[in-house]
Amino acid sequence: MTGTGSYVAAARIPEMDRDRAAEIGAAEGAAALALLRRLGTGDWARPTDCTEWDVRTLVSHLVAQCEDGISVATLLRRELAGRRRFPGLSGVDAHMAVQVADHRDETGPDLVERFAVEWPRAVRARQRRPTVLRRLPIDLGIPGVARAPLRYLLDVIYNRDLWMHRIDLARATGHPFVVGEHDREIVAQVVRELGAQWTGPPVALELTGPAGGSWTFGSGEPAGVVTADTLDYMRAVAGRNDSVALAIERGSDEALPLIRAARIPF
Repeated sequence: MTGTGSYVAAARIPEMDRDRAAEIGAAEGAAALALLRRLGTGDWARPTDCTEWDVRTLVSHLVAQCEDGISVATLLRRELAGRRRFPGLSGVDAHMAVQVADHRDETGPDLVERFAVEWPRAVRARQRRPTVLRRLPIDLGIPGVARAPLRYLLDVIYNRDLWMHRIDLARATGHPFVVGEHDREIVAQVVRELGAQWTGPPVALELTGPAGGSWTFGSGEPAGVVTADTLDYMRAVAGRNDSVALAIERGSDEALPLIRAARIPF
């Protein structure tokens, strides 16, 4: 493969630290709020890619995520309530069911104003969690996903979850998804995890669009270059787009099924 100097090894992308995570959280919160404030009367009942949620319900989840980030007691209460009230659901689904139930009587505009206040508080609270607590292993409640230190939830998942739901909201309502500099770093952290779990042949991944970039998976000379639209592929690894368009250039298509099947937590 030619031009490998422009590629970054996914395995060498550094893990985001708490201070940068807070900066990314502030930027993503501002981007999400700008979109939320565009929503009109006709938007709240629109279906989303989260098939059991309309727009209003999805926004209630975002507010509840803020509350969980601010208060460990609230997070634990919902964990316990979810197991009791929704025993047939996975841990994460039961928790989210309690989240949205807690806000079922609030209007969309009221939820937006709550988000405007609570998201910055949540970003600060997550950043301030003591190191000893941040190291504690937790079960994310996602099948097939190993336990992870709490800092992974605080510094990565909360920001990534909001970012993906901003895509959900834009797709549901037709409002634009605005890309800023921080979006690149969220995508890069996704790629970092994909690289860490990669077991296939060496391959390069080129994600196109303003939040994209070029990376390599595996060790050795890449056997080919897989290209995809950045947002389409992020939706795929989040489990929202099983038919993502992929192309292979300058090599074997052996890696295509693995690239298509890759999944990570959002």
